[in-house]
Amino acid sequence: MSSLDEITTFYAAYQRETNIRTALEFIDKLRLAGKAEDAIDLALKWSDKTTEPIARAQLAYFMSCLGMFAPAERILEEVLPQVESDDDTYYQVRLELAVVKYCLGKFHQAHVLQRPLYGPRWGEVWSRLSSHNRDNSWFLRHKDKVLYDQPVAGKTILIGAEGGIGDMLQLSRYVKRLQQEGAALIYCSAPPALQSLMVNSGLPIVVVDYATSQMVECDFFTSFFALFTRYQQSPYFPVMEEDYLALSASHVLPGELQEKLRRHNSGKRRIGLVWRSETRVRHEPYRSMDLAALAPLLASVDADFFSLQVGALSEQERMLMAQYRMVDLAPHLQSFEDSAHVLEQLDLLLSIDSAPAHLAGARKRPVWLMLARASDYRWYDCQRFTPWYSSMRLYRQAKLGDWQSVVAAMIASLSDRDPA
Repeated sequence: MSSLDEITTFYAAYQRETNIRTALEFIDKLRLAGKAEDAIDLALKWSDKTTEPIARAQLAYFMSCLGMFAPAERILEEVLPQVESDDDTYYQVRLELAVVKYCLGKFHQAHVLQRPLYGPRWGEVWSRLSSHNRDNSWFLRHKDKVLYDQPVAGKTILIGAEGGIGDMLQLSRYVKRLQQEGAALIYCSAPPALQSLMVNSGLPIVVVDYATSQMVECDFFTSFFALFTRYQQSPYFPVMEEDYLALSASHVLPGELQEKLRRHNSGKRRIGLVWRSETRVRHEPYRSMDLAALAPLLASVDADFFSLQVGALSEQERMLMAQYRMVDLAPHLQSFEDSAHVLEQLDLLLSIDSAPAHLAGARKRPVWLMLARASDYRWYDCQRFTPWYSSMRLYRQAKLGDWQSVVAAMIASLSDRDPA
């Protein structure tokens, strides 16, 4: 069934039986189909039409996904005390309220809400909600090992994988804080594509495949997001002015990559591009963009363009890449270590909010981040510069789904020949 057919089906159901249940289903379908304006209008229409807490919390979640942070905050603050007797629901509503407060720039209010959720009181809840079929038996055997605010001197710490690769790249900055507190040994679980980079990163870690294999041996286990709540006491501390991931001097790029980088070296500015994500998170379909949206930039900026866009390319993407003589490096990238070494040879990366952008920031490589109106909470309400990365510049949508103004702003900045 096509998106249009699905929208028609849910619209018909909403017309037959107009209530909060069919409204929520229709809002979600509009949202996922990229019909942002229609979804926003319907969400606003229903914001004061129901008093049922769970339904209101679900509506607020959809609002948050649509970048409607202020109305979502109001609803969630009303709902939170009403669901206090249900641990699972309370946990989810409180976490979502923290998310929208971060997005509104209310860091300290958000942190007060989020940090306790990583404490002992909520371990069984978050482990159950995040486990397959809600089977958290793996956690219950080790629940006394959750790291919250205990001293770590002389202890063995296990950092489990949580979130995506971009999250790990961003939040791995806290590993050295554990070392500074005296941790004796730090295990870090990482997916295969990231392992060689992490092994050679200079971080004081032992990289492992699966966190569960080190559960028995460790004194405490934690996650990168939990370390964020432990160490990030304000939006600006700790600040990473320098790169915090090292690169191996002995790493050799695949021959095809070396050849393409060598052959396409006209002396012009070299710009890498990433325009969509392969992962389906809550911010899609708005986090990603069509390559066609970048056509005005490709046509007007005098530079050599290199694609770091992984995954299968559409016929339209191939045609546009050929039209603007974009060099496709992605098929030859075998790991994030390869990507990091490629970024060292580019002058600038233009990227949506995905792992390559975090990799560039962690290496202090110039990167311009194209953000949807409904962006991740880590970007707070910063307009151009972010405390996360000194080499990153933000370009935000003013209206959800509209990349035109973002591309126009980048063209204007590039005309100044200032990629910093």
